[in-house]
Amino acid sequence: AVVSTQSTGDVQGTSTICQEVRYMCAVTHDALSNGSTCVVLRPSGNVITLDCYEKLVKGDMVEPLTGVKLKEKDVIILKRGSTGYAGAKNTGEDLVAKKKGAVLMAN
Repeated sequence: AVVSTQSTGDVQGTSTICQEVRYMCAVTHDALSNGSTCVVLRPSGNVITLDCYEKLVKGDMVEPLTGVKLKEKDVIILKRGSTGYAGAKNTGEDLVAKKKGAVLMAN
């Protein structure tokens, strides 16, 4: 199971969906957003940033929070989301519109 660490920076008692920063890296507590590249550590399910993985975990391959030794197959890199805007850049994918024909036809 994936374990997302909820942010504690906003007002207590506020619904998670109303908070500006909902989730954070389990190790560094950096805010996670659609633009964040994240990694799931399989044994614990903790979600951390790719930057945290590369700087703190990859060298020793030991999970910082539990001390469990990791293998390459225990590290799952998640695909980033988009901003929701059709013109969003830096998604790593080229968006191409193709005309297929009429969508609606009137009689």
